[in-house]
Amino acid sequence: MPCPEHLLTSNGLRSSHTLPYKVMPAFDVDSLIREDSLQGFGMERFAHKFKVGFDMENFGTTTYLEDGTKVWRIGITSPKAFSLNLLFTEYEIPPQAKVFLYSPDRSTILGSFTSDNRQKSGILPTAPIEGDSLIVEYMEPAGADFEGHLRIGEVNHDYLGLRTLPSKNRSFSCEVDVNCDERGNLSTKRSVCLIIVNGTYYCTGSLVNNTAQDDAPYVLTAAHCLFSNAVPPIYEEWAETSTFFFNYETPYCYSDIQGSMEQSVAGASVAASNADYDMLLLKMSEPMPIDYRPYYAGWNVSEEKKAPFYGIHHPEGDMKKVSVENDDIQSISFLTYLFKEDGHWCVYWDSGLTEGGSSGSPLFDADNRIVGALSGGKSNCKENGPDSYYKLSKVWSQSSTDRDHLFQALDPTGSGVLTLDGKEPNDTPCIRLSNMRATDELLPASESLQGYASGHNSYGYLRYAEKFEVEGVSKIYGIYCVPFSGAFSEQSPVQVSIYAGKDEPTRLLHKQILKISNTEYDRHTYKFKETLTPTWIRKENYLRLNTAVSVNGNFFVVFDLPENPKQEFALFYSGSRWDDRNTAYFYHNGEWRSFRENPMAKMGTSLMVDVVCQRFANQSQPDSYQKPETIAFVTEEGKLYILFESSLGERKQVLLYDVFGRLLADEYSQNNWLEMEVPMGVTIVHVLYDDHSEIMKVVRQK
Repeated sequence: MPCPEHLLTSNGLRSSHTLPYKVMPAFDVDSLIREDSLQGFGMERFAHKFKVGFDMENFGTTTYLEDGTKVWRIGITSPKAFSLNLLFTEYEIPPQAKVFLYSPDRSTILGSFTSDNRQKSGILPTAPIEGDSLIVEYMEPAGADFEGHLRIGEVNHDYLGLRTLPSKNRSFSCEVDVNCDERGNLSTKRSVCLIIVNGTYYCTGSLVNNTAQDDAPYVLTAAHCLFSNAVPPIYEEWAETSTFFFNYETPYCYSDIQGSMEQSVAGASVAASNADYDMLLLKMSEPMPIDYRPYYAGWNVSEEKKAPFYGIHHPEGDMKKVSVENDDIQSISFLTYLFKEDGHWCVYWDSGLTEGGSSGSPLFDADNRIVGALSGGKSNCKENGPDSYYKLSKVWSQSSTDRDHLFQALDPTGSGVLTLDGKEPNDTPCIRLSNMRATDELLPASESLQGYASGHNSYGYLRYAEKFEVEGVSKIYGIYCVPFSGAFSEQSPVQVSIYAGKDEPTRLLHKQILKISNTEYDRHTYKFKETLTPTWIRKENYLRLNTAVSVNGNFFVVFDLPENPKQEFALFYSGSRWDDRNTAYFYHNGEWRSFRENPMAKMGTSLMVDVVCQRFANQSQPDSYQKPETIAFVTEEGKLYILFESSLGERKQVLLYDVFGRLLADEYSQNNWLEMEVPMGVTIVHVLYDDHSEIMKVVRQK
């Protein structure tokens, strides 16, 4: 930790309240924002850079503690900054020394930084400190190996306010949602990801294939995504702070439903980079999960190319967009003070554009192969370009053994090919099953005094199911749902289950609480963390199952709602259809009923619930479920007795529901029988064994 305040004041050091601060000069924020909108250099700039030269010899204050420890401090302020971050251009300290950065009130502390944090070039970039002031503190104990030296070369003033999660509706209105274009049906869409670097700014990348066809998690993007304020060199440590978000897109064309943010991978390393052309290839820290439905894009590293071309990207960190160029593209020199001449493709869009955050996004040719990745440009809603993509052909040298070319990573077999097609991860990739149609109207459109046809309502319905009609064996990995209303509550959670059954849910296969979280990088603790999604409203939420579930034939996804929720829950569902097709069910009076019988819907519909699964349509497996042997009956005294089929010692769970689907009891037993209390009337008995479950109905008449 930094030196305690009482030691600072008792040894003649000024506290943070009296420490003299170096004040940065004022600048015109509005002009910078206008400049950003006109000059699109790919990644989203958020900070104004002050070049300084604050060293230990000429700035700040130095004193010594009673034990001989040397303490040097300097305060820096830049009025109206959302946050400040620094670049140490000279960082030479002994192993025993420590460096801290903290806010004046010490509510935020970064460090300690040691000699191990020094990069090979002798520099050290730091994460931002929230607010417009910070303090740098250097502590060197007596007897250190040598006298340390620090020089602060840059102070970066955040004038936008950092955003650390994917955004919604920040991009220009003339952008084209990827699912509003025919290219939204192409597999290449699934290769593109949003990248958040250091928890501070956005870029775009794409999974790429290699000649070994081994699904190595390589992501192609732009080198300047790891620059400090758009100036080389790259900071390789920032790759470790990157979070990659896949399938972040609106599920329907121009809908206001926000895409899922749950499918992410944290951390990466640099596999290849070439700042002369703006090329960067990252290797993610873990393989791609199969339920993310990854696609490894192909590439074309030759100068031969074929129109039309298209780019898929995440402008301003927004949901996935697409831009299209129907004509040929030409060679161009882009920002020659940074990049080598003739190193980029020039694109004038026929539809769409790019923005800050689109950096590193792929440019595909007519064969759906990547020919380049975005460095920057000038396209906007009034001008269609030019935008500049660095050429893969310029960073492919087969003779190079260095990391500044792609050949070593993407052609590990040494095949010498100049083109490679994309690939799915295996012969049976995961797909997303949905009963919703692109033309469906989304209901409910607003709140109702009676509640919701697909959620809490005055009728007391608390169980809803979506049916999936499939043949053969399927393996389910996750569930998408889009609530109109709802939020997580530890006290009254929503339960999501998977049931087997031909015409209605009959056999429980899996049950899990609906609890959604996403991954982000905490730039204060330098660690990734899981953050709970507090509200699910108008968001596509992805629930990854704790374990994959195998089903044979039709299955149902069932939602069990709490009786007394903190916030009402309701799912979106489709409006009226010409064919009245129905896949949605509700539970009433002890039985499952079609939504055609739902008094608040009275039509065939589908719930906005999808599943991610593998389909093995040509295979079959015997259903392990045998004829029920569990016996449940009510005695004359009104007691429920359950005689289990299993042996003594096996743990069984028993759930009791009333005819409205409300949970009455939840008990466990390791005996071969169980006695329970039941109310008058019909009670549904649900017994869960290790490998299957059984549902029965009992009646207490007195």
